[in-house]
Amino acid sequence: MDIKDWFPEFQISAETDTDLQSYFFQLPEVNQITNSRSWLVLGRKGMGKTAIYEYLKNSGASALNGYHTICINFSDYPWPAHQLYKESLAGELSAYQKSWKYLFLVKALSKLIEIKESNNETLNKELKWAKNYIEKIYGNPDPSLAEVIFSKIGRISKIGGPGIDSDDISFDIGEISFEDVAKDKELQSKLRSNAFTLLSFFEKIFKNNCVKYKILIALDQLDENWLHGEIEEYSKVLINLVNVCRAISIEMDIKDKLKVVPFLRMDIYNSLRFNDKNKLLQDSAVVISWDTESLDEMYFERIKKYAPDDFVIDEKKKSGNIFDFNFARQGTPPFKYITRRSFFRPRDVIVYFNKIRECHQPNKSGLYTTAELYEADREASASVYNELIDEWSNQFPEIEALLSVLQTIQIETFSYNDYSEKYINEFLNVTESQKREHLAFLFENSIIGQKKQGRWEYVCSMPNLKMNIEQEFRTHHALKYRLHLVESRPSQMC
Repeated sequence: MDIKDWFPEFQISAETDTDLQSYFFQLPEVNQITNSRSWLVLGRKGMGKTAIYEYLKNSGASALNGYHTICINFSDYPWPAHQLYKESLAGELSAYQKSWKYLFLVKALSKLIEIKESNNETLNKELKWAKNYIEKIYGNPDPSLAEVIFSKIGRISKIGGPGIDSDDISFDIGEISFEDVAKDKELQSKLRSNAFTLLSFFEKIFKNNCVKYKILIALDQLDENWLHGEIEEYSKVLINLVNVCRAISIEMDIKDKLKVVPFLRMDIYNSLRFNDKNKLLQDSAVVISWDTESLDEMYFERIKKYAPDDFVIDEKKKSGNIFDFNFARQGTPPFKYITRRSFFRPRDVIVYFNKIRECHQPNKSGLYTTAELYEADREASASVYNELIDEWSNQFPEIEALLSVLQTIQIETFSYNDYSEKYINEFLNVTESQKREHLAFLFENSIIGQKKQGRWEYVCSMPNLKMNIEQEFRTHHALKYRLHLVESRPSQMC
């Protein structure tokens, strides 16, 4: 049977890969999230943050160290609405932080009520009060983020605490909208006041009743829809989010009951400015990283899932099982050949294999060939280029111009002088400092690398690699074909 008949093309997005759960093996990062004090997940785009998020979303508590999960996707979150909470009342903590905690406690308390009811446990008076309030105010026993933000909470004249009959809750006529709140200062004040009053009640009820259950809130795609001109404001929102998550992780009477885990891009985390950022990174962050071996294991899981019964698998060869040869150019195993043309991200590897599949033609072995491996290199290069544009266009709009600089250099290996000469044609009226900052950006994101102990290395393969402006640079091989680069100038080859 030909490999194309049994081995599929894979979805690049974790959200759309419906079979992800069946071949997702236990990454160390999953265990860190559920079995340690760590509560922050960091990684470059394409590293698998959303795959881990989806795994948490679809796994039961028994597989997650007893954690019941609430998974919240922020791709469509109304960020401007969050700013309505930011004006704090005199003498109080940041309203940004309180608004985050308000969202988390509404969701956590809803989940706790759901768990208890599914286990046929009788709700006590406090939980009955909370359930009634949640359903009446938010219109849903498990409200979405938008329902929490745009609820009737701004229409409540008075909130009676636990013990007060909530059947008599009355609202002003009409629903609330962002436009209503944005132009009405009195409504803004009422919204904040009511939200923070409910927060104090909900927090106390959650602590009193979440005795034997643990809840984990995972937050994904917090950085999806940022606009370049609003990064500063978004940064304030995220800094306060991080501080709230940290506060929850160390608060004695809640840290063992509730964990909030934001999934963030490493570059965005690095851009935030707040106290103890490096200490937090060391003590509380899970940084997703891959190497050839772990990527090979990841892809091998897919092969084992789809291989027909009569397909003989050599466990030692792992992903090499689907090639009809053992070594490519320079004695390189095929999978290693692929990872050298990646940024050591699962997405890059999956795309490359999909491109090989597109090139494949039936043959006697029924497997992929060296010619198909090499042919796919060109298409994979274009895909990596597009991924870089997608990754950086919002946060770093200069990315296309910088890649154009590398393209006009024309050769893979170049000096700082080569870079400077082409750079000034693309960027006018810039300082030497800006030119070096842009070079550092390319280096730190593995778009270019340098030699280390006789081998070309990149930050993605050697995280502690340091840039030396006196040494030659090399554009990553993943971009060679898309940027139309050659190994050396024609005059140098004569």
